[in-house]
Amino acid sequence: MRQRGEGQRRSVRSTRTPNQALRALLAEAGWSGARLARVVNALGAAQGVALRYDRSSVAHWLAGSRPRPPVPSLVAEALTRQLGRHVGEADTGLVRTTSPPAPPGEQADEGDSVSRLHDLLRVIDRRGAARLGAYSLTALVTPGTPSGLASAATPLHDRRPLSAPPPGPVGQEHVASAHAMLDLFSRQEAAFGAGGVHVPLRQYLSTTLLPWLRADPPPAVRRELFNVAARLTYLCAFAHFDMNQQVAAQRLYLASVELAREVGDMAGQAIALRGLSHQARTLGHHAEALTLAEQAVGLGERYLPPRQQAFLRGQLAVALAADGDARSVRQLSLAERRLERATSDSSSVAAFHAGSLALQHAAVARKLGDRRVVLRALDASLRHRPVEERRSRALVLAELGEEHLAQGHLEQSCQAWQLFLDIYPKVRSARVDNRLRRAQAALRPHSANPAAAAVLRRVRAVRAGPGSRGAD
Repeated sequence: MRQRGEGQRRSVRSTRTPNQALRALLAEAGWSGARLARVVNALGAAQGVALRYDRSSVAHWLAGSRPRPPVPSLVAEALTRQLGRHVGEADTGLVRTTSPPAPPGEQADEGDSVSRLHDLLRVIDRRGAARLGAYSLTALVTPGTPSGLASAATPLHDRRPLSAPPPGPVGQEHVASAHAMLDLFSRQEAAFGAGGVHVPLRQYLSTTLLPWLRADPPPAVRRELFNVAARLTYLCAFAHFDMNQQVAAQRLYLASVELAREVGDMAGQAIALRGLSHQARTLGHHAEALTLAEQAVGLGERYLPPRQQAFLRGQLAVALAADGDARSVRQLSLAERRLERATSDSSSVAAFHAGSLALQHAAVARKLGDRRVVLRALDASLRHRPVEERRSRALVLAELGEEHLAQGHLEQSCQAWQLFLDIYPKVRSARVDNRLRRAQAALRPHSANPAAAAVLRRVRAVRAGPGSRGAD
């Protein structure tokens, strides 16, 4: 999604009443219009939205024009972070404060996690993930609670009834079916990336699983259905994260927390909190990532088997290391001990194995400055990672290529990138696409080297080929 300044007529015009609310917020923040524009552009880029606003754009907003979504949410989030208090979209004066009520019988119950998830999925399907608003740090303070969800919410005004429930009673066969779909989606996503999964997964939740939850099943069945719904929503969130649709991913992680909380599923809440932590760390929000990782361990570790306990502890180690905290080494040791105790238990979500732990060893070693350990750990991650996990293998190879290059090992870097390119055509993932672009940029200065030139030729062929995802 690409938006330009108001001079190119990309804003929704309104009556030109000066926006005194935004002017007051800018004065309180001590920001110029140019500064606000730069921050909004940066927030957009972080969630995959290309924006090119400037000082004149903000001048138009102050004069009364209203930019298209998700810009009002981005402005509100920028000011929230600067002022240290919550600023809503309506507070910026950039959105209309009134809207027609939903038709009778279509209002969603504000205390109903199923209806809220239905509304969220509907908005993503109809408007696109890029128009959801801004990634919200405020929502990470109390994730899954009404206040936390409200701070992340964009007014939907697009509510429609859920699909009709099944004709007969909902029972254990529906639970088994949902678990089978969770396993199927999880295997497909790990093998081929989220590109072919994130939309069908949303549709399955909307048209099949949520109506089952609405069908008033017996209490035991209801609890099991909510448990699997929380994990399917977690997987849907991770799939959107893999496609660099960060706002949709955050909203879905929050919805997963809420679904699990509704039936007291502590393990499900912990898994979703861990997902929020991983996303926050990836986006550079280290303090929030650490808090969420600590909450995940404290809340859910005793409810999970050893393999998933290691899944939580490993993320806590990485979150600690992001701030150079040496306690990360102890957390890695705890994760390793739990993994050693693990039996053959497996899970469609929160899957964790020696290859996963080795990758976290690499992340911790990099932050603590032990570059030799980084290379050994990345090699170990490849050795222990199942061949069917193509997307993860591609990402590890990308890290290996970048790390070898950073350490001056050009030939080894090119070998890793060649292996990455062997996998690349089989995977649809925005994260993998990003690594391909980074490889091209990193190797371009070395184009006189035969090995680097061979990689660059192959990268150009891949990006220019039929069905390319990475062509400019």
